Amino acid sequence: MKHLTAFVLLLFATALAGCGKDYFSAVQSSNSVARTETESSAGSTLYVANLGIANGDPSVTLYAQGTKSLLRAVTKNISNPRALSFNSVGHLYVANQGHSRVTIYGSRGKRYLGAITRGIGDPQALAFDRLGDLAVACYHAIQECAPGRKLIRTIRPGVNSVLALTYDSSGNLYVGGFNAVTVYAPGSTSPMLTITDGIDTPTALTFDGAGNLYVANSYGNSVTVYAPGSTSIMRTISDGIIFPESLAFDGHGNLYVANESGIGSEGNSVTVYAPGGTSILRTISQGMSSPSSLVFDKHGNLYVANFRGASVTVYAPGKSSILRTITQGMDYPLRVAFGP
Repeated sequence: MKHLTAFVLLLFATALAGCGKDYFSAVQSSNSVARTETESSAGSTLYVANLGIANGDPSVTLYAQGTKSLLRAVTKNISNPRALSFNSVGHLYVANQGHSRVTIYGSRGKRYLGAITRGIGDPQALAFDRLGDLAVACYHAIQECAPGRKLIRTIRPGVNSVLALTYDSSGNLYVGGFNAVTVYAPGSTSPMLTITDGIDTPTALTFDGAGNLYVANSYGNSVTVYAPGSTSIMRTISDGIIFPESLAFDGHGNLYVANESGIGSEGNSVTVYAPGGTSILRTISQGMSSPSSLVFDKHGNLYVANFRGASVTVYAPGKSSILRTITQGMDYPLRVAFGP
């Protein structure tokens, strides 16, 4: 059976167009470098996006770093939250697939600031560029908006079933679609690069310190690696990979892969690979139940969202045994991120 997250995704999938100027006035001045959910140690507060399948109460729950107790639950206009991101002043952005909107909250979710709603449908991923412009992956289109201003551009060519989105250090936008990763130069709506070699339903995109692109191919059961500017596979990691959902690097450059489901030791695990390696360095499986998202705190501790396990499990640097388990407020946690 295909993994549950993809199944839930398909239940809500719709086509759309456009993204408007619906920023609340409180966020209109944010216009500098922003942080994304893929970054480690971006703050001292843990944010967890909960789909709320069990109790019907979708939410974003907050926890102080190093604790297990719920700090706050954000529920206003939250419905099937798919992605979390933060702008340069610490405002929280949530892509809500259920409500087809991106909701915005003040620091630590204490105040609802408004939403981007016009034309938004089925938002899957969020990313800020270096200028603070927000890209929203809306499954069959990418909508990019400037803070507090009108739509900058709509990208459709090469965009199909988008699940992953990120910018490189030069400001180029990488879009992970059903069978390709397309790359767009700043300000362009036509692909400057299209990668199809080894691509099969990418669910995560990230870069290592050398600028190499890593793609988690969910249905391809692999992580493929590409040199900067290349469309050919440089390296393929398949040892232990089963439905990879999330990628992260630790401070030593080791790659961590969340394997959402599978059979035996290769499923329900996080596998670790040395820099440049393709063989498993270490397998973390204790406490795992459909791991869907990974993030590191500033101390190097690994946090894993267990989608079916209704928990976030924490592991000390280099360890495979559980340091701490967070369960309070959890209801099918899909994404984890650190923010202010």
